[in-house]
Amino acid sequence: MKPPTAWASKGLEIEEWADRRFFRPLGFRVAAALAPTRLSADHVTAASLLLGLVAGHLFAYQAWWWNAAGLALFVGSDLLDSADGQLARMRESATRWGRLLDGLADNARFLNLYLHLLVRLWRAGWGWEATALVAAAAISHSFQSAAVDFVRNAYLSLGLGRASELDLPGEISPAPAAPWGRRAARWLYAGYLQRQALLFPQTVALASSLGERGLPPSLAAAWRQEQAGVLAATAWIGQNIRWALLAGTACLGWPAGFCWATVGPLNAVLAAILLAHERHALHLSHPLRPVISDA
Repeated sequence: MKPPTAWASKGLEIEEWADRRFFRPLGFRVAAALAPTRLSADHVTAASLLLGLVAGHLFAYQAWWWNAAGLALFVGSDLLDSADGQLARMRESATRWGRLLDGLADNARFLNLYLHLLVRLWRAGWGWEATALVAAAAISHSFQSAAVDFVRNAYLSLGLGRASELDLPGEISPAPAAPWGRRAARWLYAGYLQRQALLFPQTVALASSLGERGLPPSLAAAWRQEQAGVLAATAWIGQNIRWALLAGTACLGWPAGFCWATVGPLNAVLAAILLAHERHALHLSHPLRPVISDA
């Protein structure tokens, strides 16, 4: 039986303040309540998705109280999003399919939000520029989320030597005999991994060359030290910052502000993270070359 701390988190080292203080503790209570039932982690993921879709719809309206209700529903959706993984870890039933489904649900929640923000801007009299702005924000958000996920899992895998969700391109088999839904999901996930490889080519090359060996202890310690600032910076483009941005923009009658913040300041943070992360990966690759070539 795993200790409760193992159920509550993927790793406290990579958690944001709001996750450690709010989402993980409350999510653990939800997971513990559901553990004796027949509800699966996938059922909780589906409930999180449904709540998130309703939340996004409420941002199509101008009235602040509908937006505030949508924000509250998003927080509830995020709470369930935390509980599904905790329930899977509690039952020791976590699977790659469950992680894949969870990621697709996350993407669907935010895509739905951007579509409803677009409808709101159209209703306010915007034209083609609304479509361009929202599309740029949605694409930016997609790359930002992929970067956050990769940095945190790379820290667990390379810095701490723990089992993580760091999947690399080529590790997802086509599974031609699987149902069409699963094949489509795997195809989408393979594209997600390709985006991560595009953002982090040096780190992906480093992780691929190491395989299951991991970094030697001295280099793992160096990775943790060099990546501490990068890991902390992911909070500025992570999921929790989106709720604060929604509260300060769309809920106050400025839906375009949410998109501008995503395209502007958050992309600047993303660029800084990519440069620092890749520089560290390249720096660590040099002393590993003799080890890799001898393997």
